Amino acid sequence: MSPSLSAADRAEILDVIVRADAAATSRDAGAYASLFTEDAVLDGTQGTHAGSAALLDAVGPIWAAEGPASLHLTLNPVVDPGDGPDEAVVHSILLIVDPAAPITIRTAAAITQTVRRTGGTWRISRRSVAPATQPS
Repeated sequence: MSPSLSAADRAEILDVIVRADAAATSRDAGAYASLFTEDAVLDGTQGTHAGSAALLDAVGPIWAAEGPASLHLTLNPVVDPGDGPDEAVVHSILLIVDPAAPITIRTAAAITQTVRRTGGTWRISRRSVAPATQPS
């Protein structure tokens, strides 16, 4: 495992995660994809999508399945060092919320994101979505 991440790196990494939520909430596929590396992989219950073009093609139908509006909220992100000095792994829970009254939770998912520093900025290189499970 690589050395600890600096506070500045952690803040930048969390900013990328929050911006991805904001882009998903606003259904802005271009902004969402810009937060990923060119070779990024998105995988989970909606299939596996590798590369920028596949990511752009995939998110529209995924978001449409959530209904006309939804809020994407990341809870309790934990940022750990990755396998190298320019890599980190973020574990969190994603809530997808219907903002119409009464506000309801549509789903919860366990998210694991690998982020990589490329060109001086952190980007998501892999986002894996799994059903949220209860602790045993």
